[in-house]
Amino acid sequence: MLAAVVLVVGCSKPTDTVIPSDMSKWDAELAPAAKKLPEEDRKLLTAFVMRAKVGQAFGKGEGIPFGMTVGEAIAEQKKWAEEQRQKAAEEQALKERLAKEALDAQKRINEAVTVALLSKKQLLSDYRVGRYQEEQVFVVGIENKSAKKIIGVSGEIDFIDVFDKTVASTNFAASESIAPGASIKWTGSRKYNEFISEQRAMWNLEEGKYTTKFTPWEVIFEGGEKLSAPR
Repeated sequence: MLAAVVLVVGCSKPTDTVIPSDMSKWDAELAPAAKKLPEEDRKLLTAFVMRAKVGQAFGKGEGIPFGMTVGEAIAEQKKWAEEQRQKAAEEQALKERLAKEALDAQKRINEAVTVALLSKKQLLSDYRVGRYQEEQVFVVGIENKSAKKIIGVSGEIDFIDVFDKTVASTNFAASESIAPGASIKWTGSRKYNEFISEQRAMWNLEEGKYTTKFTPWEVIFEGGEKLSAPR
């Protein structure tokens, strides 16, 4: 008789309750056990059941294993949550490391070269000179602040309006020789497409009503040495 009482008490723990395979029995068999759980365990059980069922519905899992108990489900959810926490921490650490590497690389490039937009203008189409489409022309100043000869500079110039909003940008790659301490003017152009909002915004920017920001990509020195920043 005592053994029977002990058995009944031992089996009465909510964590020993087997999760019914038939969902129609959950209200009668699973819900009473769930109500006896601490709030945190109840949340874990709910999260596991939802995750298992959603995964099964979308073909990403086998659902709730046959014969799984409430306690096993809670333990499985804890394990899964910890794995997700570790994964998120690793992803965040990677993002922070890559961001730091990008900033360090940009700093090294900025120490080697200064780039500034000197002017921009629009050229209307003119069949007489062979210009069959409107163009945007950019004049960029590049100063070599390093002790080595530069043979190439690339990057992006952002155009920022009076509301401090970046409204347009343009890439450039200048394959020019620049001696240490020297500066050059580089002129680049692109065909204008009025249906591209960034190009249209840049076209309409008035002188004195915008600023620019240079984001370096790469500096190439004579001899092949490079300073590169992640894009």
